Amino acid sequence: MAAPRKTPLTLLTGLSTTLREPVLDAMVDATTVAVVVDQDELPARGVLTWKVFDSSGPIDAGEFSVGDDCGACQLIESLLPLLETLVGRGHWQHVVLATPPAMEARSLANALVATMPEVQVDTVTCVVDAVLLVEQLSGDELLDERGLALGPPDRRNVAELTARQVEYADVCVLANAHRSKAPERLHHLLQHLNPRTTVVNADASGVPAGAVARLGRFDFAAAEAWAGELATDSRLQPSGDGVTTVLWRSSRPLHPARLSEALEDIVEDVVRSRGVVWLANRPTQRVRWESAGYSASLGTLGEWSETNHLAECTVVATGVGLDPARLQAILDNCLLTESELATLDWQSLEDPFAGVL
Repeated sequence: MAAPRKTPLTLLTGLSTTLREPVLDAMVDATTVAVVVDQDELPARGVLTWKVFDSSGPIDAGEFSVGDDCGACQLIESLLPLLETLVGRGHWQHVVLATPPAMEARSLANALVATMPEVQVDTVTCVVDAVLLVEQLSGDELLDERGLALGPPDRRNVAELTARQVEYADVCVLANAHRSKAPERLHHLLQHLNPRTTVVNADASGVPAGAVARLGRFDFAAAEAWAGELATDSRLQPSGDGVTTVLWRSSRPLHPARLSEALEDIVEDVVRSRGVVWLANRPTQRVRWESAGYSASLGTLGEWSETNHLAECTVVATGVGLDPARLQAILDNCLLTESELATLDWQSLEDPFAGVL
């Protein structure tokens, strides 16, 4: 017996709902139903509003309550039954889910793959603003400061969200490409952040120049590997138009105080970096390194003994106007010197990251 046919589903993400509208319109044909979730009412009323429509017009609308816990988790929990109902009707051959601006596709894709066998995540499409993209990837403004946080616990910044949306996308639609002075540079930047993605320009009215849905492009294993791999050679892309990706490695540990003091210099001209580092005062711990814009964060990944690798530092950094030699010199200066390796009591070093690790 043939396996039941799965309904293809396209995920549409991006910070600007205005720029997403013509892209969404291009996705909806006579066989498609669209679910659009908006977060305009979240700051004042604590709800996410949703509407369902197809090519014939509106079908349904409602809202999901969001409490003080994880807003993304509550959205997924509330959204899945709605999607199950729509797919169960069997009226449409394709579903488009336009997420709230602050939602990352990865958590939704994971939930859909794990709990909805009747759906096939087909394409993840992200709309980015050619005019604001570098600015959004380069700052330290919190989502909460823009009224975009998915609930009180959401302390992500705009750069982090933008990078993660791009990194998980099969297609990036470059809206306002006609207003950019260097659209080719933005293409290079998006390809450095995610070589898996196809970049499609939108015209002056916001309509994409190519297909952006029902492409069969989503590969869950590949998307998860790219989102999960912290630093590998596969992340290196050819430099061009001022966009550069640098791979930095060392078999020596980092001096925690010098690393802390150098954070601002490290992230200068870097829009995104990820990696695993070895802190001298935490010799057994694998420490996750991640930066987006001006913000850097560290977290624990377990013990080095749990891997097949010797303790080391590996960081991949992408930037616009980035000087590789300067960045490598800054990171090298944070390492323990040969004399420190021989004489220091590593465990007695000051721990500036005690509050986060």
